[in-house]
Amino acid sequence: MKIEINNFPFTLLYEKALYKEDERLLIIADVHLGKATHFRKEGIPIPAEAQSGDYINLESLFNKVAPLKVYFLGDLFHSSYNRDWQYFCDLISQFPAIAFTLIKGNHDIISHKKFRELCIEVTDAVEDDSFIYSHDVLERIPEGKVNIVGHIHPGIVLCGLGRQSIKLPCFYITDTVVIVPAFGVLTGLYSMDKTTGSQIYAVLPDGIRRIA
Repeated sequence: MKIEINNFPFTLLYEKALYKEDERLLIIADVHLGKATHFRKEGIPIPAEAQSGDYINLESLFNKVAPLKVYFLGDLFHSSYNRDWQYFCDLISQFPAIAFTLIKGNHDIISHKKFRELCIEVTDAVEDDSFIYSHDVLERIPEGKVNIVGHIHPGIVLCGLGRQSIKLPCFYITDTVVIVPAFGVLTGLYSMDKTTGSQIYAVLPDGIRRIA
């Protein structure tokens, strides 16, 4: 779904990512790679292949969009270095033409040196004339700019007849903040409420639907 944010064209992708067309910039939040491996090390019985979908989905999305740049809005990895790092290296090596940037999140504790060895820039935020990209919402957003973030894992509950309900990932947008849904397959959802001036776009298996 194509929309305008701060007078710039963007596409909301049902793959749970945001695309800024004029820069060919793909924006992805909260993949939490290595989470399944981390849980297994802690004795939590999660199947070893539980997170393979993240690598498949990333590869598919990079091929589909063919971006020049990718911003990971934090929490790219869930915890410390583990065997998933090699899977990630194999993925990144397939796309040498893409400039990758990791905007650090609270879970990003792997050494920055390892990312830079893959030619991935690591930073706290990226700012230009119209946008500030960060992991969480900034305490102060300069006038005229929009803060594009992850961290929250936004979701929306849809209710039907017979007390049926379903919670779906969503994009949550206000005049100053855009919250991108969590990309990872092993991430939960935080229910968002409609507020004055907010827009909520639910992510369906095959498209985007505006809810409010």
